[in-house]
Amino acid sequence: MCVSTTGSGKENDFASFEKVSGNRKKWATLPLEEKLSLLEQIKTILTKELKYADYKENGIQGAQMMGLDVSTVEGNYEAESHALFVVMALSKQVNDLIFSYKVRMGKVPPPKKLSKGSFQTRKAINGQLVVETYPSFPGDESPLLGKVKGEVWMDPAKVKDESQVEAFNFEKAWNEAAGEDGGLMLVLGAGNQPALTPVDILQGMFVRNYVVYMKQHPLRDYVNDLMSVMFAPLIAQGYLDLELHKSNERSAALVYHPSVTAVHLTGGKATHDMLVWGVDPQEREKNLKAKTPKLKATMTSELGAVSPWVVVPGTYTRAEMESQAKMIAAVVHANASCNCNSPKCLVVAEDWDQKDEFLQIIEDSLANHILPVAYYPGIEARWQNFASQYPGAKKIESATGLGVEERHLSSAKFSDKPLLLPYLQIQVDVDLDSAAGKEAASKEYAFNNEPFAPMYTIATLKGTSQKDIGKFGKTASTFCNEYLFGTLSGSVTSPPSLLEDEGVETLIAEMRYGSLGVNVWGGLNYLAQGCGQWGAFPGETLDSVQSGIGKIGNLMAMPDYEKFVMRSPIVSSTHLSLKDDLGKEQSILEAVNKFTLDGSIGNLVKLLSAVTGVNLMKVALAGTSVLVAGLAYFVSYKKQH
Repeated sequence: MCVSTTGSGKENDFASFEKVSGNRKKWATLPLEEKLSLLEQIKTILTKELKYADYKENGIQGAQMMGLDVSTVEGNYEAESHALFVVMALSKQVNDLIFSYKVRMGKVPPPKKLSKGSFQTRKAINGQLVVETYPSFPGDESPLLGKVKGEVWMDPAKVKDESQVEAFNFEKAWNEAAGEDGGLMLVLGAGNQPALTPVDILQGMFVRNYVVYMKQHPLRDYVNDLMSVMFAPLIAQGYLDLELHKSNERSAALVYHPSVTAVHLTGGKATHDMLVWGVDPQEREKNLKAKTPKLKATMTSELGAVSPWVVVPGTYTRAEMESQAKMIAAVVHANASCNCNSPKCLVVAEDWDQKDEFLQIIEDSLANHILPVAYYPGIEARWQNFASQYPGAKKIESATGLGVEERHLSSAKFSDKPLLLPYLQIQVDVDLDSAAGKEAASKEYAFNNEPFAPMYTIATLKGTSQKDIGKFGKTASTFCNEYLFGTLSGSVTSPPSLLEDEGVETLIAEMRYGSLGVNVWGGLNYLAQGCGQWGAFPGETLDSVQSGIGKIGNLMAMPDYEKFVMRSPIVSSTHLSLKDDLGKEQSILEAVNKFTLDGSIGNLVKLLSAVTGVNLMKVALAGTSVLVAGLAYFVSYKKQH
């Protein structure tokens, strides 16, 4: 892989920074045809010039950063997982941008579902207009996400009926654009996932119309090698440059540089407040009180949350409970819960016959799997803080017997030892029927602090029951909206028989989160953001930020909606779960990666072989029916791409 030169020189060297800044007006007024050409060049690099081995090597570097031995099955699986997220997120983002630009330029018609007179709308129980938007773009109907449907909920103050709904109104929907004079956006790279920063760069440039200078997170410096290749056309023309992290002083010099007109942060509230109001606590307090931000540039952000997963107290089959509960366990485990969308609070009714069984499936799934590697900086201190706040919390250890030595773990970057932490399971009763209960809930540590560590809280709503779904739905939405920190994303599990119940409809309608998943993890909305969004619920402000300001996504350029809701069948083979055979899973992920990069019939057969465990190249009889179905998908895929 050929690595291009990026702005990663001396501490006080601003030459590359000034070069990018000097091209702001040129970029802002660059004809759409030329921007589309740049996107198509990036797509060629992503899928043709960069090979599977390049993405895998990047994944290996990510796994080694965590302290994993990539010669082990676990390390190889983690490397493949890193590679897959980068491949999926970046290829989807670039493909969606290309399609959106082609619609904007009149080269292709908009999808019928997103055309005037053809919108699929309904009125929600609270009167809000809901528009089905996903799937709509080419490639949306991916078998990797399953049979999900996505809908946006319109701002009731601005959109009353279908006649006011419009898509591909770029001037109105992409209203954060830099303007004809252009601007320079400083993108501060995310530390917890390798694909977030390149997506932020693409959004800043092709949606908001800024030239971009990116300062990488110190954990993810290895990603700059890959990005410098995939974004080479933008770097070569001086519209973008990348920088490795050097020091906090250098970061401050970039953030407060007078040439910077916008800053985008993927991180946490504490970092946001230090950047906006000042690093020094006294300065920060003074500026906050006076409402005089130290940061003069426009600030947008995607921060964290105590993300809820509300479980409606209905009657579930065993298969339904397992599909949902095992999915919860999988995303609690993922990245040691160091994701902004990790479920941190399970919300359940006090009186529900299947509650113990459902919660036990989650606990057993976690206990019967290896513990996640606790690699993220500060994770042990955060875990200890919660453990001291809740000395009675249950510690869920791994029953596999596989510890640091057996897994050949080494110290993660910025850590002095390999670390495995048991899951903390915290139980809190919530009484919103009394003044004392409300006061207690408002001060509950687990409700006000995002852990970013392997743990989850079970919040039992006192006075709620499976016999009164209406009260449960209203109480749960009030609890999430008023007592849990953040508004980024949440999830709801409900039996199919209750999805149209007024209580469940009210729950979904009233939850104020930028993204919601119904019978699916709300975090998956990130991969469907082109026909939705990713970001906090509207209304947060600089002086009281929680999950951030602004959003990414909305490549359908639809103005005036508040949240994006994805719905899934309650049981789906695509629902995440913790797997025992990591070797087989690595083979499947490798096949998915290769097929995503090159959707050839050969790679399709290899993908089907990995999933079924049958070598379809050699076993013609076994392959006949599967290959017929696969070929039908292949023809559809090639038409869309």
